[in-house]
Amino acid sequence: MNVKVHVAGEAHASYAEEICSLLEISAQQRGTGIARRSPDYIRRKIESGNAVIALTDDGKLAGFCYIEIWSHGKYVANSGLVVAHDFRQLGLAKQIKHWVFDLARDKYPSAKVF
Repeated sequence: MNVKVHVAGEAHASYAEEICSLLEISAQQRGTGIARRSPDYIRRKIESGNAVIALTDDGKLAGFCYIEIWSHGKYVANSGLVVAHDFRQLGLAKQIKHWVFDLARDKYPSAKVF
C-alpha cells in the first residue's frame, strides 16, 4: 500500500476519533503515558492546519502528528506522533516528523521548537 503524508485540513477532520483511538492503543501497547486528547481537540488541530496525517491511497489512517503552541506562537512542539501498527518499521514516523517540523517552521518561523 502506498502511504502519503499531508498537511491535515478540514477534509481530514473525520479522522479525529480514529486518531484518538490509535493514540490510546499505541500508548497501551508501548506502556507509555501519552496524554489523552479528545476528538474535538484533535479536530481543532486538524482544522487549523496544525497537524499532518499519513493516509494510504484508499484513505486508511497510517499516522498522525500535531503542533502544540505556547505563548502566542513563541514556542512550539511536535506532539501526538503515532503510527498505526501495520505501518511501523517502514520509516513513516521519520517522514511524519519531517513534515510536522517543516510545517511548524513555516507557520511559526520565529518560534523555538521543542
